Amino acid sequence: MLKKSREINLVIIGGAGRNVGKTEFVCRLIQSFSAEYDIYALKVSAIFPDEHLYHGDHSRDFPEGKLFEENRLNGPKDTSRMLRAGAKKVFYLRSDDAGIEAGYREFSKRIPDNALVVCESNSLRSVVDPAIHIVVRSVSGEIKPRALAQLARADLVVVSDGTSGFSELDSIEIVDGNCWQLIP
Repeated sequence: MLKKSREINLVIIGGAGRNVGKTEFVCRLIQSFSAEYDIYALKVSAIFPDEHLYHGDHSRDFPEGKLFEENRLNGPKDTSRMLRAGAKKVFYLRSDDAGIEAGYREFSKRIPDNALVVCESNSLRSVVDPAIHIVVRSVSGEIKPRALAQLARADLVVVSDGTSGFSELDSIEIVDGNCWQLIP
């Protein structure tokens, strides 16, 4: 298991449910800082039984347990959206819970030491202690059972109404060139 020291260069954004705006928040966060800083992005999709019913079948493009670098700027996936938002490089990790730690280690080898990272994931929070952990939830309040623990541990909860300007972005800053933090 990864050492649970705080990774000051990492912010994790998870969601309390499906279609709550987490990718939109991730893209706006990248966009807010990418003109001044190199931002690396990672999307982690944990594989659960019947997961394809919620996220579609990605097995042809992304075999289980693998890390891929996204190179398609105009592709339809969230990872392409992150590239368009200004991320220097974007990676996609698709794995069951047991492979997430190894996948994150592999990702870390492919980016510069201390690089600023924005990660869309609920699962990575179980193996890594980020500088900031954000959970996006909808105004309707629907929370998937697997997200309850993440919601309780979040440093910031963003409530999205689908048209939100995400004013919470103003409470996030980068200090010393490689450290994410919430503005006190």
